[in-house]
Amino acid sequence: MSAAPPAAPAASKRRARVSTWRPALLVEPDSLRNARSVREPALLKPITTLTVLIAFLALQFLIPARLVIGGMGAVGRPTVALGILLAFIWALSALRGQIPGARQPIRWIVALYVAVQLFGYAVGFDRGLPGIEASSADRWMILTIAMAGLTLAIADGIPTRAQLDRFLLVLVGLTTVMALIGILQFLGIADLTRYLRLPGLSNNAELIGIGERGGPGFARVASTATHYIEFGVVLSMVLPLALHYALFAAGRRQRQWRWAAVALIASAIPFSLSRSATLAVTLGLVLLATVWPWRQRYNAAVIAVIATAAFSVVQPGVLGTIRSLFSNADDDPSIQDRIARTDYVMDLWSLRPWFGRGAGTVLPEQYILLDNQLYMTLLAGGVVGVAGLVIFLLAPYFVARSVRLRGADQETRHLAQALAVTLPVSLLVSATFDSFSFATFVGVVFVVTGAIGALWRLDHESPHERVLQVAAPGDKYVATPLMALWKRSAHDQQR
Repeated sequence: MSAAPPAAPAASKRRARVSTWRPALLVEPDSLRNARSVREPALLKPITTLTVLIAFLALQFLIPARLVIGGMGAVGRPTVALGILLAFIWALSALRGQIPGARQPIRWIVALYVAVQLFGYAVGFDRGLPGIEASSADRWMILTIAMAGLTLAIADGIPTRAQLDRFLLVLVGLTTVMALIGILQFLGIADLTRYLRLPGLSNNAELIGIGERGGPGFARVASTATHYIEFGVVLSMVLPLALHYALFAAGRRQRQWRWAAVALIASAIPFSLSRSATLAVTLGLVLLATVWPWRQRYNAAVIAVIATAAFSVVQPGVLGTIRSLFSNADDDPSIQDRIARTDYVMDLWSLRPWFGRGAGTVLPEQYILLDNQLYMTLLAGGVVGVAGLVIFLLAPYFVARSVRLRGADQETRHLAQALAVTLPVSLLVSATFDSFSFATFVGVVFVVTGAIGALWRLDHESPHERVLQVAAPGDKYVATPLMALWKRSAHDQQR
């Protein structure tokens, strides 16, 4: 009788073990339970995320664009593989609840763009695609998902402003290297693209090499880009960022390096001998200058005139050739061919005006070489596809402009404008060449879009009041927004 009381607790323990027993396969591993309970501020550990993003930039700018992973075709660039990895990591982080909780407009913009492409993909297969178009549509969707993952990883995965600046400085630095490679090509010193290779990569097409335009012996170069046009356009898109970091350099040595980068990028743009690049650099600098005070605009104009004169002396004939591309446009076969294709495009578009023929299915070998991304999108996606493309290229501009108007400090507002101008430039040049067929251009567009999202998120985490920012007395590079001046004037009149 005295031994009975201890038996009750033992029996209750046995019953508890029986009631909580589950098959081993259904028991949640401790590692998974710990992973769900640990929250991190970024998609990976911050340094790992930044490292992967920098690796993307290095592969994008230092490896010739026509080198791909064997057997994967045009979508086999190593950067696409990294983009797919980033898309997977972002999705996994979202499922684990590790994505920053603040409202992020770039997510919605990217989601809309991907949705439009998925819809166009379905439209194409509903039409019934020949094998070559079906393969092209598959490659297009792989590229779309990869670039979406890149943008989301930047927008949600860079945890601090210091890391964002470091990432964008790497972008400027690698663009400078790309420009230097082009300059060496133009001067006939060395063609480094012949030696920039990675094991396991092979040429998807013959490297473009050094071309001619404006007369025999007058070179045009592409550096590591797919084409001369892409080379000039990409440099023009990054130049405003290079200017931003040069203007806000901290010390003497830092200023020297950053202004050297500006000089190399700017001087390499004419070597592409491209109308698209000329339009891109003009629009980008004009839009950047809209935030400057008048004194800064005057100083920039003087420097630009002196630099142009010096370039004309050092490299006579280059600027004259570019000028002739515009003055002789009526006799230029490339422009006349583009104009002549308009009727063909309109006739083909009228067959499927709203939803097009299917995302990624308009191939030059099946249809015609259009040299116009807006035309290609009109045929592939119809009105819906063009609307999706325009929204994707312009909506981030307004997100960045919001930071320009309400940013916490002068440097943040100027960086927002430097990022913002890239998007209208990309839309403009999309009407002058088939821009989304060129991987480096596409990579820069999605990188800048992600950087805008990261800057928007980081600026909105600051405690300052979200109002139109009036320039402080010490601000040299960002003027007071006109809307703020009007509001202040109206307030003064009411008083």
